[in-house]
Amino acid sequence: MIHVVSNAGFFGMALVFMIGDEEILKENIVKRYLKIAFIFVLLTGTTGILLLSILTMTGMDDLTSNPMGQSALVMILGYVVVLFIISLALIYKGGEARVYKKLFGIMFFSYLVVYLIRVYLTT
Repeated sequence: MIHVVSNAGFFGMALVFMIGDEEILKENIVKRYLKIAFIFVLLTGTTGILLLSILTMTGMDDLTSNPMGQSALVMILGYVVVLFIISLALIYKGGEARVYKKLFGIMFFSYLVVYLIRVYLTT
């Protein structure tokens, strides 16, 4: 449940800042929420590792051999992309709203693509 809540929190936060106006995209506001988003991403990662370990206990030797394993690999790839982009956003010192919009847009759409691929693979 923590995994789903932290995923939803981050996904919603990325959407808000991706479509936000200039007032919400001030550097001090964005930096504060980036720290909260980073906590959500870390919670998602740690609980995702726990869920993946539970998934592999049933005997999944090769993650590329079935759709569940492939969706797990896609989730790991999406998580790495989001972790990289959020790290870039945390160290960015420029404070330009359009850069933050693009960074949050990349994070939002990477999560969206991951979940669309997961739905495709697991149905």
